[in-house]
Amino acid sequence: MESDNKLVILVDDNLANLKVGNNILEEKYTVATASSAAKMFKVLENNSPALILLDIDMPEMNGYEAIKLLKSKPETKNIPVIFLTAKTESDHELEGLSLGAIDYITKPFNPALLLKRIEVHLLVEEQRKILEKQTLDLQYFNNNLRRAFSTYLSEDVVEEIVSDPTRLQLGGIKRDMTALFTDVQGFTRIAEALPPEQLVDLLNYYLSSMSDIILEQKGTIDKYEGDAIISFFGVPLVLPDHVMRACTAAVAMKHIEKEINRHIFEKKISPSPLLTRIGINSGEMVVGNMGTEKKMNYTIIGNVVNLAARLEGVNKQYGTWILASEDTVRQTEERFLTRRLDRIRVIGINEPVRIYEVMETTANASEVLLEQVNLFQKAHELFERRDWTEAEKIFNQILETSPGDGPSLLYLNRCRHCLQNPPAYDWDGVFDINEK
Repeated sequence: MESDNKLVILVDDNLANLKVGNNILEEKYTVATASSAAKMFKVLENNSPALILLDIDMPEMNGYEAIKLLKSKPETKNIPVIFLTAKTESDHELEGLSLGAIDYITKPFNPALLLKRIEVHLLVEEQRKILEKQTLDLQYFNNNLRRAFSTYLSEDVVEEIVSDPTRLQLGGIKRDMTALFTDVQGFTRIAEALPPEQLVDLLNYYLSSMSDIILEQKGTIDKYEGDAIISFFGVPLVLPDHVMRACTAAVAMKHIEKEINRHIFEKKISPSPLLTRIGINSGEMVVGNMGTEKKMNYTIIGNVVNLAARLEGVNKQYGTWILASEDTVRQTEERFLTRRLDRIRVIGINEPVRIYEVMETTANASEVLLEQVNLFQKAHELFERRDWTEAEKIFNQILETSPGDGPSLLYLNRCRHCLQNPPAYDWDGVFDINEK
């Protein structure tokens, strides 16, 4: 019978046993014999056997001592060992198996049965190696999958996909969440002034800094559109405080923006600073995999999302940097310093919404800023009561200490306009924003 080239080492201090065993085994296997444990280890220096048949009673080092040494060495610990011995007591067998042997065969033995048991054990070992390789391959695949997806998705989304690949299917769920949109003021002009390589470096540096803040707050980055970031909070992790996290991220973005601009000024990367406008809205939206089976995007859709996008653009009208809806601000529990602005109607959404400027966390707000907001709110209330003369005085007062305050400049001009051209008495106070 032809050998299948698997190497089996037969270890026995009885030369007659070695000869008989060799004759039986060589029908199917390549055989190496050793008359002692020491000689077995010598054979192992240059060979990697599929199996070791090991006697117990041997001089100098017995089989129990030999298997302990085998299992202690990284290069030999996984070699299957079968005890082939004249010791027939059950406690000897128990000790042999407890030391790591895969079988215990007593002499005299049936040659055909010995070969069959070896064959079965080698088959099991082969399957174990295949399974081990598959496990390593799967781990490698999962690691690469995580690395690839982490480029586009938050770690939480990646973990959900890896743990449950069925999520990579088209479909969505309705969930109460917060959407956050960002955009850089005048980025087109900045981009036109830079060579492509420098533009890419600038954009990557900016997006990395801003994205890290979103991910730190457990937000999910939907996509990048040039310099704009679309993100949401509340999925895949259900976050009861998704509103707080989104507002915290927005305020932190405006703080880190100063560091970003200091860096690009020192490195002369951009001719102008990067100033970020942010829109935030909360409510029920649909989230899930949209697109086709071949190309899908984990994204958000719905009127709530559209309003968040519009609020980012509305910042231009009010000279603000972070605008949030009343639905968002109502859930912040006054942990953020905000100032109430108009009720507005934006393109594509007929229902008017009250908007607020998010200025700072309440804990970090300075006394000067707190006083400015208090004065602004008084002036704004006067404006909405149509007392434009008194409102104008307070807006002027604010601008004396904060001449660049965008909302105060806007309302000051409105007061003057309304004094000269009063709106109709049935005007509902809603301002239509016709620009995106």
